[in-house]
Amino acid sequence: MKNYKINKKSILILGITGQDGSLLAKYYLEKNFKVYGYLTTKRKDLKNLKKLKLLKNIELFRYNKDAIGDVILKTKCAYIFFLAGVSSVTKSNLIKYNAIVSNSFLLIQILEFVRKKNIKNIKILNASSSEIFGRTNKKNDESSEINPVSFYGLSKSISLEIAKAYRTQFGIKIFNVILFNHESSLRPKEYVIKKIIIAAKNIYLKKINKLDLGNLDVIRDWGWASEYVQIMYKIMNLKKEDDFIIATGKNTKLLNIVKYIFAHYNLNYKKYIRKSKSLIRSYEIKKISANNNKLQKAIKYKPKILINEIIKKMINREN
Repeated sequence: MKNYKINKKSILILGITGQDGSLLAKYYLEKNFKVYGYLTTKRKDLKNLKKLKLLKNIELFRYNKDAIGDVILKTKCAYIFFLAGVSSVTKSNLIKYNAIVSNSFLLIQILEFVRKKNIKNIKILNASSSEIFGRTNKKNDESSEINPVSFYGLSKSISLEIAKAYRTQFGIKIFNVILFNHESSLRPKEYVIKKIIIAAKNIYLKKINKLDLGNLDVIRDWGWASEYVQIMYKIMNLKKEDDFIIATGKNTKLLNIVKYIFAHYNLNYKKYIRKSKSLIRSYEIKKISANNNKLQKAIKYKPKILINEIIKKMINREN
């Protein structure tokens, strides 16, 4: 497109109201970028942006009012982050079709617009998930087999392959980041670590006396969301587009997280945890492990904030 000139200090975030989107907006604003957000649902939930005091410094567009192509032209964005879509494994299995559409339809629209307009300089980042790997005992890297067992994992594997196809066939500058679990105090209360922290505090304050949980033997690689968005920034500044796992490379069993949180409040978790069969998913993946060597080599960095510090930060409501 001959008349399209990008603003190298302008970014567009789809999914700006979520944990990652709002933290990414904050990080780029601190680097004096102009930040635009694209709201992809009718529900206007701005609490994360309000909590981070970002609303005055960003401009928001809405899916039902502004066509994504028009927004790209108006913002002259140099970088587009696709962080939108259904992000809950449990919810995705209840709204299967919508989960797949939410994680791919707008991405295709963006890629088609960039392709048809022949816009050469825009860089795009698509957020995928460790759920794409499904059940395996191996440490997953970027070349591991994709074999999702949930509709969330399926939706994220579809978007990853779409991004690869546009990069390979049309030369679109798009990165895939395969994000392993990552937390902050911006997480919704339904997410397990946030849920445990809230419950343990309320038990300590004698507001409740039990916490229902599912499988405590699941093992995950948990990272710190603010650190992960900084890694996304570093990836976007690489010269060659590629796919990268973002993970700490360290695994923790959920039971150990429960013990650590309850110990913080001087509570014996055994007295308060109630195992609920209704919270055990038939499609649960017991263990997901990551090999982040490719990331370390590419950006000369690996995540440093590990699970105990993450829990402390969340208890202290840090972001």
